[in-house]
Amino acid sequence: MAIDYLEFDGMTIEIERKRIKNLHLRIYPPAGQVRISAPLRLSMHSIGQQLEAKRDWIHKQRARIQALPVRSEPTMQTGELHFFLGQALVLNIYETATAARINREDNVLQVYVKPNTTALEKYNLLQRWYRKEMEALLPDLITKWQAIIRVHVAEWGIKVMKTRWGSCNIRAHRIWLNLTLIKKPIACLESVLVHEMVHLLEKNHNARFYSLMDKFMPEWRDVQLGLNG
Repeated sequence: MAIDYLEFDGMTIEIERKRIKNLHLRIYPPAGQVRISAPLRLSMHSIGQQLEAKRDWIHKQRARIQALPVRSEPTMQTGELHFFLGQALVLNIYETATAARINREDNVLQVYVKPNTTALEKYNLLQRWYRKEMEALLPDLITKWQAIIRVHVAEWGIKVMKTRWGSCNIRAHRIWLNLTLIKKPIACLESVLVHEMVHLLEKNHNARFYSLMDKFMPEWRDVQLGLNG
């Protein structure tokens, strides 16, 4: 895999070379960054021509994305809402002399921290809680889908990703999942997991790949809408 860069209309566009047949163009929030997945042998001239043909559409989409409200940083104060498996949980902050911890009681997250704990420290505590909960869920889900898809996941991990829900190293049979998935309904988490596991059967996003997705998880397209919500 190789990365190229192309200057176009004042934008620096990242071009990722892949073993694919067609060019794919995506625009990411919040700044409207344009990224392209391009066939290995497609010339920069041909890429430029396709960008030129989509010039107006690109600028229109970038303007729409840049106009979206910017999500404010969490203040980590009592009453703030945070999501867990699609459910809104209310934050309750308590000061304590003991070790920091989080307990979930129904739709409430009880957060115990020492006095003068900063918002960032509370946020990092919540991230660790999310990671622990996701780590507890994944082994059973992986075992379930290994039996269905008939592939083996040798390694898996969780990390924060800005532009992807998951990734798969086919050679190592290693899967990474975005920590943010723990905030979504569990069907979304499973859909991304299945997506990455299907790559162990078909590395490309081609007709065979989507046929396999339809076979193993017929509802995946509907579930995907929840990922973008």
